[in-house]
Amino acid sequence: MKKQNVAYLRVSTEAQTEKYGLDVQRQKIIEYCEKNNVEIDKWYIDGGYSGSNIDRPDMQALLDDSEKGLIGTVYIYKLDRMSRDVIDTLNLLHRVLPKYGVKVVSMTEDLSIENPMDKVMLTMNAAMNQYEREVIRMRMSAGMKERVKNGLWMGGNRTPFGYRYDRNDGILHVKEDEAEVVRQAYKLYIDGYSCENISKILGFKGERIVTQILKRKSNIGIIKYKGEEYKGQHEAIVDEKTFYEAQEHMKKRHTNSHIANDHILTGLCYCGVCGARMRYQKWGKYHKLCCYSQYRTGKEYMIKNPNCDNQRENANEVEQLVEECFKEFSLNIEYGEYRESKKDIIESSIKKSNAKIKKYYSLYAENESDNLLELIQEEEKRVRELKKQLEFEKENEHRNSKEKIDKIKKVSDIWDELTGKEKNMVLKEYVERIVIKNGDIDIHFIDF
Repeated sequence: MKKQNVAYLRVSTEAQTEKYGLDVQRQKIIEYCEKNNVEIDKWYIDGGYSGSNIDRPDMQALLDDSEKGLIGTVYIYKLDRMSRDVIDTLNLLHRVLPKYGVKVVSMTEDLSIENPMDKVMLTMNAAMNQYEREVIRMRMSAGMKERVKNGLWMGGNRTPFGYRYDRNDGILHVKEDEAEVVRQAYKLYIDGYSCENISKILGFKGERIVTQILKRKSNIGIIKYKGEEYKGQHEAIVDEKTFYEAQEHMKKRHTNSHIANDHILTGLCYCGVCGARMRYQKWGKYHKLCCYSQYRTGKEYMIKNPNCDNQRENANEVEQLVEECFKEFSLNIEYGEYRESKKDIIESSIKKSNAKIKKYYSLYAENESDNLLELIQEEEKRVRELKKQLEFEKENEHRNSKEKIDKIKKVSDIWDELTGKEKNMVLKEYVERIVIKNGDIDIHFIDF
């Protein structure tokens, strides 16, 4: 079997620093082959991959085909297209490719290894390529840090969902259709939906993507770069309260911190002056409820106003007041309107999917395609699943409210027998938050 003449092209992720793009490399190889009556049988192209290692799709394919004995000669524009790492370069040219009988021809260098001097020159060439890579990386890192310090985004290759990147001004701009989906994801998560269910409702490909979106600080106007955070020039998609509330829920679900102690108001109290959370603090023989803003050791996201002057409240007195109000609430609670618009979110998703199906059918009518048919089938399957979810929400909407109200009335009968942990769990199910401001206590119960 005749071995193939192939060409390998690569352009890095730092394309703006490259002296030669894919088109330039291809053209030089074509010109060389035309002069030497060589026909390229196959092109291997890695676009957007660093030369720091050989873990690239088409490079691995080239090595696999070489091992199978399919390749005779590889034509490249320059040695650093194969690798900018000294060890990888020498290993490829001295051991791996010669073992498979593969020759490498460069358009710009002599890659002969027939004698010791050739090998020395090749080693020096590889070393210079690695040096150039290190210099480029250093310059790119310094330039990138300056960009993010000025509130500009890092580039278009990693644009977060919900935004579009404009390279003219270097700023992220909100894509309202996607941004609304992001807001819905936060809303559903805070209301108890799992990331897996959210991915199904909103059409994401897996719960991991939902988790990434919920954790992404770009959603509140922050740019993270190498462990540091910078204020971006872009508009936030969600407010900080929503973002950090989602992080708290995530932490609680992971660690069960919401039942960690016997204090019945743990995780429920908020400062009415600055909006930060309030914590229990030992005060002699007693405990007081204090604003996190007044403690330097508080978590960064809990510090809202270092000058907060909200007074500390006797925890025992606040607990007694909350317990009395809860008992009264449980005796007088009546059915209300369903507070959450979860059905609206699901119905919106169904509407979007139906619009996609209609569009796909129109395209299919013009040009029958198996790919389009697969897309139609996938979207129709998703609509069926969403409709089941919608029916579940409709069927359980009133029933869930009635069950919760019946349950809360029963809980009030045995309230005094519950432990602190049990009371805390019950309150978290029926109380949204307790706002404390210089002696005033405002209890926000969840509507049913």
